[in-house]
Amino acid sequence: MSNKPQTIAQFFKRFPSEEACLNHLFDVRFGQGFECPRCERASKWFRIKAERAYSCQWCGHHLHPTVGTPFEKTRTPLQSWFYAIFLFTTTRNGVAAKELQRQLGVTYKTAWRMADLIRKHMGDVDGDVLIGGEGKEVEIDETLIGGKRTGVGAGNYRDNKTVLLGMV
Repeated sequence: MSNKPQTIAQFFKRFPSEEACLNHLFDVRFGQGFECPRCERASKWFRIKAERAYSCQWCGHHLHPTVGTPFEKTRTPLQSWFYAIFLFTTTRNGVAAKELQRQLGVTYKTAWRMADLIRKHMGDVDGDVLIGGEGKEVEIDETLIGGKRTGVGAGNYRDNKTVLLGMV
């Protein structure tokens, strides 16, 4: 199996619980042996069950793996967030907030917020420069232009059509 789950079954095998998701997030961001910001020693980190945090073996300093991520102030389970990200990375045409609402069993407002934060985070990670520049919105749409083919052997409706792309 590859490192990234490709099927829903693989996803839930890799991330079966909230705990597994938090451990994965900690390992990706910090990992065992991470130098404690307070005592500046390489540490073994222990999970604090009462919160989404880990404690330094030497001084007890707490690390919160969700801080500075889209999951920072959420009450939505991490497994739901991870599944939403899985959908975004495995779905060819993107994921609508209504689809997240149905699949995750959350409110539309929560689904929309999750989708917005995931898209922003993916844009930050990719490092793509915004087309319109900072703070500018760009609207893009496309259509197919051309005559209607009829009769025997008309073929695919896209045949002999031109793609027209418009941006504002």
